[in-house]
Amino acid sequence: MRTPFFSALALGAYTGGLALAADVANLSSCLKSISADVFPGLKAIAVDVWKNPETGLEEHHAHDLVVDYFTHVRPREWKVTRHAYGLPTAWKLEFESRPRGTPCSAKLPVIGFMAEYDGLVGIGHACGHHQILLNGLAAASMTRQALITLGIPARVVVVGTPDEENGAGKCRLQKKHAFKDADVWFMAHPTNANAVQPLKARINANADFKAATHQEAVRKAYEALTVVRDLALPGTSSSAVPVTEVGMFACNIVQGEISLGINGTSLEAVQQTVSSILDSTYPGVSFTTAYDTDGGVNLTAIGPGGHASENTKSPLDLTVETFSALSGQDGVSFYLPGNTTLAELGVIFDTRTRYTRDLDSVLNAVEAAIGDKADAIVTDTVYPALEITPFVSDMFIDLMKAPDFGSQNWPISTFAPASTDAGCVQNAVVDPATNALLGADKVVFHPNFGICAPGVACALNHEPAFHDAAGTEYSFTRTEFVAQLSRPPSSL
Repeated sequence: MRTPFFSALALGAYTGGLALAADVANLSSCLKSISADVFPGLKAIAVDVWKNPETGLEEHHAHDLVVDYFTHVRPREWKVTRHAYGLPTAWKLEFESRPRGTPCSAKLPVIGFMAEYDGLVGIGHACGHHQILLNGLAAASMTRQALITLGIPARVVVVGTPDEENGAGKCRLQKKHAFKDADVWFMAHPTNANAVQPLKARINANADFKAATHQEAVRKAYEALTVVRDLALPGTSSSAVPVTEVGMFACNIVQGEISLGINGTSLEAVQQTVSSILDSTYPGVSFTTAYDTDGGVNLTAIGPGGHASENTKSPLDLTVETFSALSGQDGVSFYLPGNTTLAELGVIFDTRTRYTRDLDSVLNAVEAAIGDKADAIVTDTVYPALEITPFVSDMFIDLMKAPDFGSQNWPISTFAPASTDAGCVQNAVVDPATNALLGADKVVFHPNFGICAPGVACALNHEPAFHDAAGTEYSFTRTEFVAQLSRPPSSL
C-alpha cells in the first residue's frame, strides 16, 4: 500500500512530502475564517437535499443543485463536470493550486473527497447522506482556499457518488476509474457517536418464493426465514437480516412495521402466543391483533427498523417466531393481509460479515439453508469490508485530542456497525491470520461523527427518527466542525 505523507491532516493540507511554511501553525484559525465564507451556501444545498430526498440513481435534483451552485453562484472556482463518468447523477469538481515558482511540469499531490446524497425508500435522509454531501463539499472548499492562502501546490478532486444505499455507486465509478486521480480519499459519515471504525462486507441475496396459492408461497418464505434465523453463520460478526418485499421495503431497510395474517386459530390464541414470545430481546417492539376482512387474525408487529434492529430482534423476527410456534398446528395457514391474490413472495437477505474473505462462505450457508424452498436466488454487488488505515486514523485522533481542536475523545473501535461501497475504492487486503491491513488500492478515511445534541436520545441510522436528527441545526454545526477540524464552539 502506498502511504502518502500528510500535513496537519486538516483538510487538507496533503502535500506529498512538501515542507509547509510556519503559517500552517495557524491553519485552524485560517480554516475557520474560510468556513465562514463557504459554509452557509453549501449548508443551503444540504438542507434542500434533506427536504427533497431522492433514492439511488434518481438524485437529479441533488446533482443539479451542486452543479448549478459551482457553475453560477461560485463560478470559476472549480472545473465542474456534470453527469460524470456516464452516470446521470454523478458529478466531479477539480481544482489545481500551482503557486508562482511551481514548475509547469511538476506533478502535484492530489487529495480526493467523496460525497453521497441518496436517500432511503420511504424515510428520506434517515442515514444522513445530505451531511456527507455537505462535509465533502465544505472540506474540499476549505482545502481549496487553504492551498491558495498558504501557497501550497496541490490538486483537489471531489467526486459526487450516487446510490450508495442500493446500487453500489462507488463500485460502478471505480470500474470507470473515477478515483485514479488521488491515492487518498476522504469522507465522513454522520451517526449517533464519534468513532473511527471498520465496516463490514455485504452482499444481498434476493430470494423468490412461488407456489400454487398465496398461502403456500407465504409458508415457503416463512419456513426459509425460520431456517436462516436459526442458522449458525461462519465468519466474524456475520448476519443475514431479512426484508420481505411487502409494503415499504429496500435491501437495506429493516421494516419497522410488518403484518402476518393467520387463519385457523383464534384471536386469543394468537395474542397468547405472541405475548409468550415477546421479551427483552425485542427492545421497543410491540404488536396489535385484530380480525380482518381476509377472514383471519392480522398480527401487526411494530418497532425500530434500520441499524437499531440488526443486533436485536425486529418486528419481522416477531412474526417469524410466531409462525414457527403456530405453523405445526393442523388447519393453520398464513397470509399477507391485503396481498392474498399474489402467489409469490420475495425476501431480501442482507448478508454481512466482518471480513471480505468470509463473504462467500456466509452467502453459501444462507443459500444452502434456503435450499429448494426458493425458486430463484439472485445476488447483487459485493461491498468489500472497509478497513482502518492506521497512519491517517492515528493522526486524526491525535489531532482531535489537541486543545486547539476541542480535546475530543474520538476512539478507534473494532466494531463494524454497517457497510459501505467505499470498500470498492479501498479494495483492502488483510492478513489471513492476523487480519492486519496489508495493502489497498487507495487510502480511504471514513470516520463516523455524532450529530446528536448532548443529553438528547438519538436514533440509529436507517430509523425514521434519525432523519429528524440529521436535519437539526446541531447536526449541521457538527458537520461544519468535522469538515474544518477547527476548535468547536464551547457548546459542542
